[in-house]
Amino acid sequence: MSDATDFAALNKLAPAQAVDFLQRRKMLTVTHSWQDLWHEEHAQQFTISRLTRVDLLATIQKMITKSVQGDLSRRDYMRNAKAALSEAGWWGEKTVIDPATGREVITRFDAARLKLIYDTNTRQAYAAGLWERAERNKAAMPYLRYITQRDARVRELHRQWDNVTLPVDHPFWNTHWPPCGYRCRCRAMSVSQREYDQGKTPDGSPMKKTAPEVLTRDWVNKRTGEVSAVPVGITPGFDYNVGQASTRAAALQKLVTDKLSTQEGNLALTAEALGMQAPKNAQVVADVPDWKSLGYPDLRLAKNVAVAPELLPGVQTNAEAVVILRDALGIPEGGAVVVTTPIEAVTILDSTLLHVVEKRRDQRERFANFVLPTLQSPSEIWEVAYDDATLRRRYLKVFSGSKYDLFVMVKVEPDGGIFWNMMQRDRKGLNALRVGERVYVDPAL
Repeated sequence: MSDATDFAALNKLAPAQAVDFLQRRKMLTVTHSWQDLWHEEHAQQFTISRLTRVDLLATIQKMITKSVQGDLSRRDYMRNAKAALSEAGWWGEKTVIDPATGREVITRFDAARLKLIYDTNTRQAYAAGLWERAERNKAAMPYLRYITQRDARVRELHRQWDNVTLPVDHPFWNTHWPPCGYRCRCRAMSVSQREYDQGKTPDGSPMKKTAPEVLTRDWVNKRTGEVSAVPVGITPGFDYNVGQASTRAAALQKLVTDKLSTQEGNLALTAEALGMQAPKNAQVVADVPDWKSLGYPDLRLAKNVAVAPELLPGVQTNAEAVVILRDALGIPEGGAVVVTTPIEAVTILDSTLLHVVEKRRDQRERFANFVLPTLQSPSEIWEVAYDDATLRRRYLKVFSGSKYDLFVMVKVEPDGGIFWNMMQRDRKGLNALRVGERVYVDPAL
């Protein structure tokens, strides 16, 4: 099948929910790498890497939405998008400045790029719509079946997932909800209890009722240095359920709108008129100094560093991961522990642990033994202001004998409350976090 035929087939699927997904993404975000906007952020924001003109982002977004609505053909999208980019001087090669590095980078807009933009956005939109429909109908259709196109173009691992049939709420769908990569043509179909009990697909082949073993590989986001455990067979960036992310974004927006609508003068209408949306992730305030501008040495050159503790095995569920963190940190269930650091006492509540490990693909519980050494004897502590009026202290620790270092962030709220989180990073990525004011450095570093 051609790409055009594939898309025509997709057009038969849940178009109303697909349009809803596209229309929820009202934030237009300028990015300079496909890694700048990640997973759930795509449910609220629309971007095209290195397209720095917000008006052009809006134009292309409207074209894609019209196409999914059936008001614009794929051919018309290609023609109109090319015309808009050409008129603005963005067709062909374009040089832009990457603010993260200050360097010139070259981007290119041509027919192949426009096709990829179209393909990725429309397939993600239909995937979100299909998930919404699956959730809505799961009382009558409690299972989902993974389906490939069963031709020579199907990726080998995707081929192995063909006919995997599992409950809608099975964790497999948290990471294996198609599309599972660029130009992936796989999809999932709802299955009734009767069909499941019969155990056969419409073509007579047997359903696979056991979840396949999910192997992961560590993948480093070169923009942030963050390390994620990505399932083998899935392209990094596609290892999440776009439908779940869209549903959460819609629920958050509804919560904001409902609260505003109870206020005098119906602030919800005013907020909508002004284009106000549910808040996105807080960002570091502009123009903060970094380690280079302050003249500090590269952490990759650090010598006298601590020996890395044992790296623990990852687990499948959030509940298991929380238990691992409790044991490593010495926190009783429902209790807390106070950790003395070189500059303050940090209280870690048991109630905060679930948030730390809820992104199962990252398997942060593997690094549980790294947390106390990082807080108690950090290599550096940095304090940086964010645009949500918070100060966040970043505890950084360099270890030897370990592929990754640890980043522990203590977030100080405007009311003085404290929240904490941790992430694993590679040494280069740890350097990227050294911004703001360095308030502590290990004398032996």
